[in-house]
Amino acid sequence: MKPLTFRISLFTVLFFCIKIYSQVFINQAGYKTDLPKIFYTNLTANSFEVVEVETGNTFFNGNLQLVNSNDPATGMAIRKGDFTLLNRNGNYFIKLNTNDTSYHFPINQNVFDEIYRKSLKAFYFQRCGSQLLFTHAGQYQRNICHTGDAFFHSSTGQSGFKFSRGGWHDAGDYGKYIVNAGISTATLLMAYEYFPSLFGNDNLNIPESGNGTPDILDEAKYEVQWFLTMQDSDGAVYFKITKEQFEPFVMPSQDSGMRYLYQKSSTATADFIAVLARFYRVYKNYDAVFANTCLTAAINAWNWLSNQATIVPPGGFHNPPGTSTGEYGDNNDSDERLWAAAELFESTGEQSYKEYYEFNYNTSGLFNSTMGWQNVKSLAHITYLFSSQPDALPAIKSELQTSLNSYCLTLLNRVNTNGFGVSINPGEYSWGSNSQVLNNALLFILAYAKNNDSDFLTAALRQLDYVVGSNAHNISFVTGIGKKYPLHPHHRPSEADGITEPVPGLIAGGPNQYLNDPVLQQHFNQNTPPALCYIDDVGSYASNEIAINWNAPLVFVSGYFNSLSTTSVENHDNFSPQGFYLEQNFPNPFNSSTRINWYSPVNSWLKIQLFDSLGRELKTITENYFSAGFHSLLFTIDDELPSGVYCYRLSFSNSFIARKMIYLK
Repeated sequence: MKPLTFRISLFTVLFFCIKIYSQVFINQAGYKTDLPKIFYTNLTANSFEVVEVETGNTFFNGNLQLVNSNDPATGMAIRKGDFTLLNRNGNYFIKLNTNDTSYHFPINQNVFDEIYRKSLKAFYFQRCGSQLLFTHAGQYQRNICHTGDAFFHSSTGQSGFKFSRGGWHDAGDYGKYIVNAGISTATLLMAYEYFPSLFGNDNLNIPESGNGTPDILDEAKYEVQWFLTMQDSDGAVYFKITKEQFEPFVMPSQDSGMRYLYQKSSTATADFIAVLARFYRVYKNYDAVFANTCLTAAINAWNWLSNQATIVPPGGFHNPPGTSTGEYGDNNDSDERLWAAAELFESTGEQSYKEYYEFNYNTSGLFNSTMGWQNVKSLAHITYLFSSQPDALPAIKSELQTSLNSYCLTLLNRVNTNGFGVSINPGEYSWGSNSQVLNNALLFILAYAKNNDSDFLTAALRQLDYVVGSNAHNISFVTGIGKKYPLHPHHRPSEADGITEPVPGLIAGGPNQYLNDPVLQQHFNQNTPPALCYIDDVGSYASNEIAINWNAPLVFVSGYFNSLSTTSVENHDNFSPQGFYLEQNFPNPFNSSTRINWYSPVNSWLKIQLFDSLGRELKTITENYFSAGFHSLLFTIDDELPSGVYCYRLSFSNSFIARKMIYLK
């Protein structure tokens, strides 16, 4: 850790905050051409322009909207600008009428490719027990590490050595924990299982690239192979491998000393079951033999787990005396057991697993919280909701979908009222807050996949905006992404390798209002607005550490938006904001509802009509007097209309603009 050599006075802190936090906040990765585009500012401006970097020409202008005059999370008065209608590729910056400007940013279809690839490859840089060669790691090459994993800790009641090399380093330290690895690996597998066409690339430049298996599955397999080494002959799974104390800030290969296997655990065993059962489903078409090995291991683990009447160890895992590495304490394993049963049912169709889930699924409610390592209930529900097993009960699936929609509507209300469009409230800016933001985005995406509500998709995108720049710190929390990102994450290799730039693609935990480390306590206090409690300091493990379970939803969300394709029938590269403009509906194609946006340069009487492919008018969508500016409506098509191509037309004065939309039932 880097010690601080001076204490900052309250006046200095306030001055620092005012000076740093007065900005125009954008998604520093950029904006995808055909997706919504939002930015924020806390400056007292009322209008903005979007200016092309190379020419200085203005390609869009609009008014700012006050979102919150006193945002509880930041203490700021926050205004929002929307330039969704600008879908001309190029490099731009925002210019306010106060002459304040943003960082430069691109608009194109590939803006999320870099963050997706870097966040996924970050798992390769976390590999334990392997040499990272220059061919794949570049300047971050390093020697093989931790080849002696691991010896039984005395608390296990066993002695000797059990080969358990491999897997990923958990976070900024070099420990390996089944519980945290469980949700991390499952999130990667879920991305591929539900959206295989979006996550099928095999060119990430990891050692396995080009082998015909998607790299996201290759990376997951590296971790799953380690999972298998953590299982005892009775089916139970050991909790973790660490030293008794956290290692110093040295490179992994220089981390010497004894590393131990710790006690068997029912939470670890259940997470193990869920991951290996899901891995079987997605991997069996690539390597049936290995996939079956994983399923057999999961079933053996279930046989042990189902014979444990209560949580193991009693009260849940706790570090034994003399050990102070990560504890991942959890005194309730009911959610882990539910998840294990759901995954085994989906993989095997066997009634015993089905009955266990259906008997216990509503014990603690349905979708009423976002998943995390300590609460995986939502992962169980997701698996059943998306189940392809014919015996899955439609009534329960309908109940789950209703609950997911309801929970996402609650989150959506936060997005629409919170200053930066973020889905967490004060009180939730805790250790790893960025992961909750991204897991909320993941839920939005899954809800959208079920009901096609584009508001959910837009809300998910705004969570990605938040973590890569649209936040009170004007920082991309992802190393190597954007104009300003953490340079001093709590990550041992990044601190010890002698390279100025940290390992790329790692997301910092984010603001932590509970000030769980001395660095945060030195810089902030209980009066600091929650979202401001972050600092780019290697010593701030409670706000600036990285962790695999935080990176996993970043891979899911960035990969989803990177490859998401929305059909645009027209080419809008010649867009000019000087007159009326009718935007392509979104999403398109759609199956029930779609959003129509338009721009009017003056107050005017406007009409939008729907026509079939033969030019016959079907209905008037809206007809009213509209003020100058941007407008939006959600259009729901009549159920009796067949699938096909339709035309919607915006009429004004003696002219009109028309676009095509594709309706698919």
